[in-house]
Amino acid sequence: MTLILPPDMEAFLCDYLRAHITDVDGLQVGSKKPPDYQGAYPLVTVRDDGGNADGLGHFDRSIGVNVYGWSRQDEKPCKTLARRVYATLTEHPAIALAKGSPIVSVDDSSCNGPYPVSDDSDTAHYYLIVEYSTVGEH
Repeated sequence: MTLILPPDMEAFLCDYLRAHITDVDGLQVGSKKPPDYQGAYPLVTVRDDGGNADGLGHFDRSIGVNVYGWSRQDEKPCKTLARRVYATLTEHPAIALAKGSPIVSVDDSSCNGPYPVSDDSDTAHYYLIVEYSTVGEH
């Protein structure tokens, strides 16, 4: 029996964003927000929230993406970055054709955002959801 693992979407998407959004000074992309983050630099975090599997090596993946940076008094740059992140992660067929991509397709009907997040921080914060159909890893 051959084990088929769900793809490591966090690693792939973080690398993909780093390679495709290169003109934002200080941008950091990762799977976790540093505990001491105070908004000194723009930050994108990518989280794989899982999804269904068909038992044949195909996996539906729901991806939550947070975009942080700048300030609530000047959140336009954060909103612009969030919109660019959304466009980059949903670009057909480029993301599916990228080297090493586990993505078969983007499920546009399940993608959502970006929209502002209210919290106690003075840092601007936007959130978006992207849904993919993917293939697993052997």
